[in-house]
Amino acid sequence: MEDRRMISARAVLRECFWGDYQFTAEELLHLLDKNDAGFDRLVFSKIMENSDYPSRHLRVLFLPDKWQKLLDRYMKTGRNSKRLRLVAANLTGNHDLAKEYAWRV
Repeated sequence: MEDRRMISARAVLRECFWGDYQFTAEELLHLLDKNDAGFDRLVFSKIMENSDYPSRHLRVLFLPDKWQKLLDRYMKTGRNSKRLRLVAANLTGNHDLAKEYAWRV
């Protein structure tokens, strides 16, 4: 069975990078494991903007403390899109961030 990180890395390269950068899934994981803040921000933003399943990939590719810091920073950039708030609500469990998606009773 294939590693979940490898599956996510391949999906992220396909869905989010569109050939802009030339590295393999293995190289992506290696670079993420180096804890380079700039690279982490790049990958995080690519996932947030382009991934079909951003919450899944962020959880798999980043440890909780890292994706939380990246999310906090990203939310402060002023991008207040519905997508961002929905992903943040899904990751953090704070569903008040995306009230417009709540079920109506």
